[in-house]
Formats: sequence, C-alpha cells, structure tokens
Amino acid sequence: MKKIPVLFPLLLLVAALSCVSSLRAAQSEALEDAKPYLGWIPMQPAMPGEKLEIDMRRFFYPGAANPLTLQTPPAEPGRFEADYDSDKFLLTVALDQNAKGLVEIPLRAGEGDDALAAVLLVGVQSPTGHTFRFAAPEGATPKVHVAGQFNGWNTGSHGMKRAEDGSYELFVPLSPGRHPYKLVIDGQWNLDPGNPEKSSDGVGGENSVVSVESAGGEPAPVVFAQSSGDGQAVFRVVGAAPVAVSSVLQLPGGSSRALPHEKAGDTVSVATEDAPAGSWVRVVVADAAGQVSNAARLPAQPLEGFQWQDGVIYYAFTDRFANGENSNDRPVQDDRVLPPANYQGGDFQGIREKIEEGYFEKLGVNVLWLAPINRNPDGAWQEYLEPYRHYTGYHGYWPVSHTEVEPRFGGEKALKEMIAAAHAKDSFIIADLVLKHVHTDHPMWKERPELFGSLELPDGTKNLRKWDDHQFTTWFEEWLPGFDFEDPEAVDFLLANAVDFATRFNLDGYRLDAVKHIVREFWWDYRTAMRNVVDKDRPLPLYSVGETFMDRKGIVSFVGPNMLDGQFDFPLYDTIIDVFAKEKAGFDELEKSLSASESIYGKETLMSPLLGNHDKSRFMAYADGDLPHAELTDEEEVGWKFPPKVDNTAAFEKLKLGLTFVLAVDGVPMIYYGDEIGLSGAGDPDNRRMMRWGDDVTTEENAVREHFSKVAAVRHKHPALRYGSRRALVAEGERYAFVRAHLGDAVLAVWNRGKGENGFEITVGPEMPDGSYADALSGEKIEVKDGKASFRLGPMKSALFVVAAD
Repeated sequence: MKKIPVLFPLLLLVAALSCVSSLRAAQSEALEDAKPYLGWIPMQPAMPGEKLEIDMRRFFYPGAANPLTLQTPPAEPGRFEADYDSDKFLLTVALDQNAKGLVEIPLRAGEGDDALAAVLLVGVQSPTGHTFRFAAPEGATPKVHVAGQFNGWNTGSHGMKRAEDGSYELFVPLSPGRHPYKLVIDGQWNLDPGNPEKSSDGVGGENSVVSVESAGGEPAPVVFAQSSGDGQAVFRVVGAAPVAVSSVLQLPGGSSRALPHEKAGDTVSVATEDAPAGSWVRVVVADAAGQVSNAARLPAQPLEGFQWQDGVIYYAFTDRFANGENSNDRPVQDDRVLPPANYQGGDFQGIREKIEEGYFEKLGVNVLWLAPINRNPDGAWQEYLEPYRHYTGYHGYWPVSHTEVEPRFGGEKALKEMIAAAHAKDSFIIADLVLKHVHTDHPMWKERPELFGSLELPDGTKNLRKWDDHQFTTWFEEWLPGFDFEDPEAVDFLLANAVDFATRFNLDGYRLDAVKHIVREFWWDYRTAMRNVVDKDRPLPLYSVGETFMDRKGIVSFVGPNMLDGQFDFPLYDTIIDVFAKEKAGFDELEKSLSASESIYGKETLMSPLLGNHDKSRFMAYADGDLPHAELTDEEEVGWKFPPKVDNTAAFEKLKLGLTFVLAVDGVPMIYYGDEIGLSGAGDPDNRRMMRWGDDVTTEENAVREHFSKVAAVRHKHPALRYGSRRALVAEGERYAFVRAHLGDAVLAVWNRGKGENGFEITVGPEMPDGSYADALSGEKIEVKDGKASFRLGPMKSALFVVAAD
C-alpha cells in the first residue's frame, strides 16, 4: 500500500516551471502522514444470486496501517458470503439465490478508541431481468456474448447459448430501468439488430437499450423523514408495513454505525440525542415480500449554513459569457481559424459585472462554474481528424502553465476580484481543473517528458482518442501529451496544482475534466490531499464533481467520500433529451431512468443533473427539430454547415418542462450558460456561441429565464426538493407526477407534455396533509381531501404545488 507522496519538490518545480512562487505554500504541506478515513457508504442495490464487487478505495483510506475488517461472520447461510482483499481494496459480497431484503455488514478499521467504523447495507431487490436473443445468419455458428453496464462491459463473461432453431439467447438478471448494451459477435462490437431502441454511448456512437419492468405486484415501500426534535427522528413509511429496518448514524467526519430503532405501524423512530452536530440519520426498510425502500436521510441536528445540496450551478463558460474589459481581447491572428474556434472576448470582469448587478441572484444561481483558469497557448492548432480544422485554446482546456492565470480572461487580479464579488453575494466558485494532459508548449513537457505517457503504441499506431481500448493512457491530440499517472512525481505535481489553485484563489470546488481517463488510484490521492490540506480549516468542504461519459456503474466507480463527491449524470441527461426535447420517449422511461440514478448513486452522493453542457449539442437544437439532421449525422459538422436557429417558439415550452425537472430532483443541478434563454447550437463549437443580453434577447427567451428563476426559487424555499424522499404517482405517456417530502415540507411536481389539457387523480397523502395547495409557478390552486387530489393541467405545462399561503 503506497502512501500519499510529499508534494512536488521545489527544486523539481524550478527545473520544470518558469514560475513556482505560488506553489511554495502548498509545498510545505506533506501528505505522507494523512490520517486514516472511512466514509459513509450508500446502500448498494443488488439482486438475488448477484456477486457484488465493491472498490473500497471509494470509501476508505487506511493511513499508515489500519486494515479494514468485517465485523460479522463472513457468511450467513442462505443469505450471503463476504470477503475482503486488502491488497486490492476489494470487498466481495456473494448473495444467495434466496436472499432478499436488507443485508447489513459492519466494517471496522483500526483498534481502540481511534478505530473507524462503517455500515455496508445491501438492498436485495425482487428479481427482474431480460432474455437477450440473436438470430444468426443461416448456417453461421458465431460466438455471441452480451456486454453492458450490468457486467462492466465485459466481452467474455455473458456468453449466449445456441438454441435448437439456431438462434442464441441468454437470460440476465437486471434491475428495473433502462440498460445499455451491445452484442459481441466473434469478438466484434455490434448493435442488437433485433432491437430498434438505442441511446448515445457518450463518445459519438450508440448502444442498444433494453427496458426492464418492475417485478409487478405492490410497489416497494417509500420512506420519508417526518419530524426531528427532542432527541428523536421519526420516519414515515408509505406502502406495505416494514418488517426489516436499517437505521444508521452517519458521523460528520466520516464513519457510521447502526442505531437502535422502534417500529410502530407505519413509523420508525430513532434516538438522536447523542448525535453530534453535522451527523445524519439514514433509514431504509423492507416489506414482507423483500421489497426494499429508498434511503431516507435527515440531519440529526438542524443544519447551519449552506450545504452543497442547496446549490444550483451555472457554467459561465468564460470566453463566451460576457466581455467586461476590451483591453484583454486578443483573438489569435491566423486566417485558418474561423471565429467560432477563436477567442471572442469573454472574461472575469464580465462575470464579475453580472454578479454585482444581481443577475445570478435573480436567476436563483448560487454556484458559478468557471472554465479552466490556467494560461493556454497563444497560437492555433490543427485537429488530427478530418476535416483538419484549426482551433485556439479559448475554452481553457490546453494548459501551458499550472501557476499562471489566462491573461485573455483578465489574469490573476481579475480572477481574485471576481471570486471576492461572488463570495460577497454568498455565492460559491468552482473552477474547471485539467489534470489529464498539458499542451506541448508547457515547460513541463519540454523539460520533463518522462513524466508523460507514450504516444506510440507497441504495434506502431498512435494512441489517439482510443477512449475504451486504452482508457487511461490515450492522448486527445498529438499536441496534448497525457501524464503518466503511475509516475509518483507526476502525481505530486498535479496534487500540488490542485492544492495551490484552491488555496491561492479561495476556490470552493472543482469540476474535474476527463475523469474516466485518469486511474482510480489518483482520485484516491486527490481526495486525501483535499481533505487533509484544503478542507481542514474550512466550514464547507471542497465540492469535487467530475465529467465521465460512461454508464451509471462506470460513473459511480469514481465516486465516494474518498474519491469524488459526484459526477454529472449523463445517462439521465440522455433520457431528459429523449423525453423533453425529442419527445421520442414517454414519462415511463424518464421514471425508470431517474429511479436507476437514485438507486445506483445513492442518497449520500452529490450528483449533478443537467440538460446541457459544452460537450453536448444544445437542448433547443433537438427541441426545435434541427437535430438530428436530415443530411449529416455528425453534429459538429451540422454546427459548421447548418447552424441551428429556433424557428418555432413553441419549442421553448419543452425547455421549460425540462428545466422544471432538473430543478426538482436530487443532487446539485447544473445549467449551462444560455440555456436559461434557450440558446440553440449543434456540436462543439456551435454550442458555445456568445451569450446574448438586453435587446438581443426575445420576449419568448426572457419568458424561459423567468420560468427558470421561479422554479429555482421554489427549490431554494422548499427543502423537500433538495433533501426529501420521492414517490412516483403517475408516469405514463404524456403525464408525470411525483411527490417529495421532508420534515413537514412537501412538493407535488406535475408535468403534462400533451398538446391538450390532461387530468390527474392521484393519492398524495400521507406526504401532503389535507388542505389547500397552490402551484408556485402559476398560482393555480388545488384541494387535497382524504389524501387525494383531482385537477387538470394545461398543455405543455409543469406545476409545483406547495401549501397555499393564507
């Protein structure tokens, strides 16, 4: 087990960088004596007969010598067998075919008073699955496997059996929801020719998708936090009575332990009088059929100050947001660079002016995400793929310095002034951090090339954009050398950079680029550095949110209290686009997708739902029918040759529906600049147009912004939307409704995607007591009587019903 290394030695930095003075403070903080840590573990969903393999690096750092041990017998006959490999940090739980309900496994690290403890809870759901089938050409006998998120895209573990009629089939246990997969036929990846359902694979291709329904019968119970006070937390169960309960206290510095509880009908009570401030109580139940509820959480003591669940992120893409200082406008003078690929003048001063005039405050945004702040190259660089266009570093993702701030954005002084202005408004700043690579103009590449991986592969080909075949070593371009993350000096340098920027500029968090292309061991080191150096004197820990284009299990493999706080939820994003923008899927698919995210990521995880970012074509390009394009499948080429524009203003109503959804679910929602007014755009760089202001914003676009502001205000006012449990009420075709509840607060969220008015007759109790409720967006009122509500909602409308004001 390797220790966290001492931060990058000063003499090495002198040799590699032209400016190192800003790193000296970080240099003095050594991490080799980092304390052991064992963090909260979200409930792990599983199915009978499944073998769970849990990478404990996500949750555990052993320090000098604190091995992790299982505190129960390693097996319970008829339920499970467990084993821990301390060399690989791999905890294996093999579930019996007859296992059901809740399986609790206490864990411990260290001895005596300093020992750390945690509770691993496995929720064993009722079995569901799908039979995959493939009809081979007549006379052919290929080897056929199915690979998907359910087996980590393993090409050899799930072989399909040949039937008497020559077809192939295989039943795979799968949880309810949408599951991307491909067939591997004689070693070659293929879409399933018998399945027309597809989704984006996040790297320009597609996967086949299968939808798995629930096992039928009564729905699983839902638990919500009902009350807290006088040393007791009370949870309410909706649905079948609980026969098994897991109640856990999650302590503020990590660690967790089981708490005693009392069941009384449909309530579960947990004593909290000895719980320290900052602790959380989590309750999960299972019914007699073994159906497992959601995880409900509440703070053991009243929360003080901002929590990251209270955040709404806005990506103010620096070069394209607002130009506040013309003197630093320096587009690259090169005729080969077209305007969309060049600097356009946005800067820190422009963002600061919008902060000070209250733009973000009125919008309901309290977290600003900045493009990478490091200096980028001055020239133009040609992409290695056709059509070989030239680009500049206007976006910030090509570092040539890890100490200097981009002068075109205003430099270090303007950055600090902008951050101070945000903090004065009680807002927070997260900066994009590029760790995967540098530009070839970076002094580190010129003076220490051995700290980087090789561009050449053993077979003589170039390791360029081989996203999956060489996930951790591939380069993005020939002029973007990727670090060798097995080299301790490279890791030291990158940790020093992360610590330096966070401390020198008083950053509140990082958005981390290209997470899946950096080995998981690095993220273990990164989080330990943040926890032991950056967070130790702060009331609010740094928020680390990543970008990974994978399925949910791939995404969550980089997430945990000892890695990243969360990542952007791109699988849910894909469904949002299909449902709201393209209208090619119904709300039943959205509910499956949202439920899958909630189950796989866990209630403790701070994921970020979104409906657009700088790597995706704009929502409005799909909503208005410009994408997919009739002639071109490459959305980047659509942006160059047929740049979308909004022709049908009715499409803005789709955007409003999507914005309501993103702000009504768990996590730290993110909005990409311009989506609040419905900017359109195809692939990069067309999706990075200059933001429009004032008279350049139409009446319909302003209406979108007003809608976003209203929904954000509801989210900020109602903790049910930030912390509450969720129960789906209707999820079919054009109608969708769910209720969220937390500590006496409740919100009924409703959508009608139909072209005409739709009716709703739904049971909203016990979360919503009888009485009058009003839509916080329109003012329309409804009555709840005997726990039921009946009302109609207009076409293409969403509503958020809350207790009506007297």
